[in-house]
Amino acid sequence: MIGIGILVLVSGCGSIPRIVFLHDPLTPQEHFQLALSYEIQNDWNAAIREYQASLDLDPKFEPALAGLGNVYAQQKQYSSAEKVYRRLLKQDPDHAMANNNLAWICIEQGIHLSEASDRIDRALSVDKAHRAFYLDTRALLLLNLGQLAEARAVSLEAESAEGSDEPAFTEQHRVTKSKIDSATVSLRSSRSETP
Repeated sequence: MIGIGILVLVSGCGSIPRIVFLHDPLTPQEHFQLALSYEIQNDWNAAIREYQASLDLDPKFEPALAGLGNVYAQQKQYSSAEKVYRRLLKQDPDHAMANNNLAWICIEQGIHLSEASDRIDRALSVDKAHRAFYLDTRALLLLNLGQLAEARAVSLEAESAEGSDEPAFTEQHRVTKSKIDSATVSLRSSRSETP
């Protein structure tokens, strides 16, 4: 008897489905903060989702654009990162980090190296506080161009530049320095083999 009562109650509730519009209770800043916490945990998909949620609410929210580009770059999704950085730079051509990171992506792919140089110059001209990061990118560019001595000199300059005490720089610079050291060893080796 109870089963029949439930059936009647359910069938009497109406057959027209209701459309419910949900409002996102989080602000773009709150989605951004969530994305950062996911990044720390290396949960890249969740970070991307939260950056995108932030941008859905505010398409011009620069911290979310920068963060989304950074996650794509860390995942070596260079095409996606490039699109996001270019979107940010269209909005703010002097965004130093986006200029630098777009340059880095170009260098990593071996494309648009002239543009990469210009972007590094722009980053260096507008942001003195992170000069070490931009010099490190310059050293990577010089290495990519086969200018090993210049790359070593700029790398050394980066070590004492503003921002060189930041942990993120230390990690980035370690990688660049390792590439320069490997190229130096390779060059010495090839010279010693030449009769």
